[in-house]
Amino acid sequence: MVVKFQVYKKSSANNKITIYIPKRDYLDHVTHVDPIEGVLVLDPNYVQARNVYVQLALSFRFGREEDESMGYNFVKTMYLCVTQLYPPVQDITTTEIQRNLISKLGNFAFPFRLEFPELASPSYSMMQGWEDNGALMGVEYEVMAFVGCNEHDMHKRSSCKLMIRRLMECPAGEFDKAPPEDSLCRTFLTCSGTVNIDASLNSHIYYPEEDILIKVALRNTTSREVKRIKVKIVQLSEVPMFNDNQIRDKTVTKIDEALNLPPGACTNRQFTLIPAVPSKQAQGQIFVQTDLRGDGKDTLAPTTILNARVNKNDLFGIVVRYAIRVKVTLGTLTGDAILDVPFVLAVQQGS
Repeated sequence: MVVKFQVYKKSSANNKITIYIPKRDYLDHVTHVDPIEGVLVLDPNYVQARNVYVQLALSFRFGREEDESMGYNFVKTMYLCVTQLYPPVQDITTTEIQRNLISKLGNFAFPFRLEFPELASPSYSMMQGWEDNGALMGVEYEVMAFVGCNEHDMHKRSSCKLMIRRLMECPAGEFDKAPPEDSLCRTFLTCSGTVNIDASLNSHIYYPEEDILIKVALRNTTSREVKRIKVKIVQLSEVPMFNDNQIRDKTVTKIDEALNLPPGACTNRQFTLIPAVPSKQAQGQIFVQTDLRGDGKDTLAPTTILNARVNKNDLFGIVVRYAIRVKVTLGTLTGDAILDVPFVLAVQQGS
């Protein structure tokens, strides 16, 4: 029987060590993350009395590459799960793919297993805007292998790196939740009465490129006319490791309509929006899930769903959420009534 399987391979510059992993996408199931299981092949004549290590590296960029100057950069890197593979120091339970690889690669093929850190976010990156150059904010993971006298003795010629992704999976329990709805009653300083907004969605979970149906009921009991109504998909993001607790909100797509609703009137409207990556020229600064090959299509970053054991303020990385925002405008001096209805954006496996 012939066994066929696909693996990804990366060798050091001097071709003395090579790592093999069966996949580059690992699912975050909220309660746990798929482990990284692979095989490393080495040349014992080159390694001699030194050691061979494999580790997981997490890189978090929190500023624009083009703004770096005077030796200062906006990247923090954490080296995690350092494991010595040669000489072997521990036995691991191998998977079928690892056993097949070892049988093909020979006596100096060693299996390894790495675990993702619990206090880290999925792989997100910020798309470039019209005026942006270079890398922007984002979280990346790499599997690294190297030869050295100790775990800090790393040289570029005898090390190799392979980028991987940690992808957010939507838990099954989220699909059982009822479609979200919310209401708002807003008063204003410059006029009497209130504006009442009721908004509902047709589902709790959506996928990129899927239609979102929004129903809005609006009642105007103020003494002013309602001028406009805007309905948006808003991406809300924050970086918990910073102390300012600032939440960025960026419009993904929107509908803007003149309304002219007089005092005492009410109306029911229905809108359809599609959660899709906006054009670079129009927006930028939206977090996306990039394709590792570089030739695929980026998708909107999925909603971050945290493990109940994790305190959000301890998270190393980025938290992304989504909401439908209904904004009703009475005029420049009067103000706006704004209602957010949250929903979950999930990304199908393989996207």
